[in-house]
Amino acid sequence: MSTLLTTRSLTLAAAGRELVRSLDWQVEPGQRWCVIGRNAAGKSTLLRALAGVGEVGVAQRGDIHWQGRPQRHWPAIDAAALRAFMPQHVADRFPISVARLLELSVVRARHSAGEVLAGLDIEALATRPVLQLSGGERQRVALAQCALQGAPLLLLDEPVAFQDPAHQALVARWLSSSLPRDQALVISAHDVNWIARTATHVLALLPDGRCQQGAVAAMLDAGLLERVYGCGWRAVGRVWVAD
Repeated sequence: MSTLLTTRSLTLAAAGRELVRSLDWQVEPGQRWCVIGRNAAGKSTLLRALAGVGEVGVAQRGDIHWQGRPQRHWPAIDAAALRAFMPQHVADRFPISVARLLELSVVRARHSAGEVLAGLDIEALATRPVLQLSGGERQRVALAQCALQGAPLLLLDEPVAFQDPAHQALVARWLSSSLPRDQALVISAHDVNWIARTATHVLALLPDGRCQQGAVAAMLDAGLLERVYGCGWRAVGRVWVAD
């Protein structure tokens, strides 16, 4: 299986500040990457750049390749079959049902809608209009949309930001166990303990624009977490606590 995502000297800057500096990075099938950093560190900006939906006011240099091919050379229909992007906030305009929305999301069938609805605890929402969902419900429906799109590369911007603790745990289990081996995840998240149970690898965005990357066991280190978040950290058993 080929490398799904490669960045070469990727630099992103906004409002006169370098968010990401000269990032050389690869995402392989089967990996689950979590991107960590403080608020406004550039996590969402990076996810949008990786998805090919850059933001106004963001300067971008360097290269992004999907499956070894420059991102800019992918036609839109081919890009939809290669990557699925879940933004942090979903804006719905029409009161269609959840079931109909999911039908429209299928590009390459990997899962049945029933499997995804059950796995994300949204079976009871199937007939509901999307405009009537809570933030957490809509977020799980957006996850279902990405799963049913069937793309091998899933880019998810804070997929558990609005979830209660039970659904945070459910989403972690689903992301860890329900995706095919030829898929990869790139997820932005804040909860270090959720990251520890979900990720195989971590990409840390430091305040000066530098990035650090590696396997999750090596990256969840008190010294690195302090550099990333600007506060002290300690491990209490298997739980990370910010001081």
